[in-house]
Amino acid sequence: MISVFAAVWVATQVSLGPIISQVTGIHGVVQNLVGWLLMVIVAELTGKFGRVSLMAAVVALATRMIRISAAPYMWVVGLGYAIGGLTFDLLFFIPAVNNFAGKSRRIYIVTISLISGVIANIPYVLFKLFALLLPAFVVWFPTYVPFAIKDFILNVMGALIALSILPLIKSWRPRIRQPMD
Repeated sequence: MISVFAAVWVATQVSLGPIISQVTGIHGVVQNLVGWLLMVIVAELTGKFGRVSLMAAVVALATRMIRISAAPYMWVVGLGYAIGGLTFDLLFFIPAVNNFAGKSRRIYIVTISLISGVIANIPYVLFKLFALLLPAFVVWFPTYVPFAIKDFILNVMGALIALSILPLIKSWRPRIRQPMD
């Protein structure tokens, strides 16, 4: 399941990402929307810590290898998505939240999608800080905020779409969680 979903994420990001970016003028739609949609589905269906982290790391590595350009920038962005996946995983599998159900669980999943999305942007922001140095960073940062907000909205939209799909696919959970013979 992790392999299939990672492949779906990579394929959509590499093939549809540039097209959607050119048509809409908005960069990162696929990586944020599809990525966080798949994170929620993988976490809910597998029920095990580490699956989302592994998927996000594989996707980050694969997309960086496919999109070879401005090397340091691309690897920093990939690192951000891997860290975002790890953060999502950590927050999703906090034992104290296992008792959340219904609306409180949905709100919690949307909240951790937002938090992990913010965390995913930190390596990029730090890269810009070190590349531009503080005076130029201070000028650049306000121009970046709308793009970051767009990313966060797409992360939440991906989680909301996943939450609407989950009732249709929850019947798969027992087979997915069943140990392999």
